[in-house]
Amino acid sequence: MRQGGLSHGRAWRCWLSCLFIAGWLFAGGSLVPAQEGDTEPLPEEPRSWTERAGARAAFVADAGLAALRVTPGPGGDLKQRLRVGRRVYVLGGRRVVEDRVYVFVAVTRRTRGWIDRRALVRAAQPGDDARLLALIRAETGGYERLRLCRLFETLFRRSPQLPTVLLLLGETAEAEAPLIQRRAERRVSQRAASGNADVKAYFDDEPALDRYNRLGVKFRYDAARKAYRYDGAAYRRLVQQYPRAPEAEPARRRLAGS
Repeated sequence: MRQGGLSHGRAWRCWLSCLFIAGWLFAGGSLVPAQEGDTEPLPEEPRSWTERAGARAAFVADAGLAALRVTPGPGGDLKQRLRVGRRVYVLGGRRVVEDRVYVFVAVTRRTRGWIDRRALVRAAQPGDDARLLALIRAETGGYERLRLCRLFETLFRRSPQLPTVLLLLGETAEAEAPLIQRRAERRVSQRAASGNADVKAYFDDEPALDRYNRLGVKFRYDAARKAYRYDGAAYRRLVQQYPRAPEAEPARRRLAGS
């Protein structure tokens, strides 16, 4: 009986040991003590192609100079015309042709070419905020000016010129509202005649608003006045962030009259 009891006890202890080992392995443990240097380092995140190339981001600010060319100079074959606000990456090449400085840029991983340096602005480049403001003032097209203002607002958040740009943005948006109204009226009247929806619904969803919405410049339709009104976002930011700036007072008047 004693021998059988010992055998039974050894079997019971063996069974408990197996349960312990199984539980340890299930929890992710290891039976081999860890040694210093056994842990493998985590794989590094692969660097982007822009980092590998040491590229610096820049943005197109002057559409009149934004011709991407195969070779530097005004006689170089044109690859494409870049739009305002397009991000490019300066790769470091630099050539002077006919007293103009051209830089080698990448538009995408595979699309590269030469462009007049004056077409571009960079957030870290001293003086580029003043240069972009001059382009904003010179621009006569309302939508194009709004696009430049939004570019400035994005790139030069700490520029002392930002209050001026915010006021210009708001005033330009207000000037665009009646132009949008005139373009929308004929289309809306034709669509409303179908009886599918009411007039206000068509004004609220007018396709002419889409490109402004993509810029972050928004208008609302005032049914009582039968007119579009700018929502005043630039004025509100100006008053909240720069309450003592000279531009804040006209912004307050604009908001009070809206």
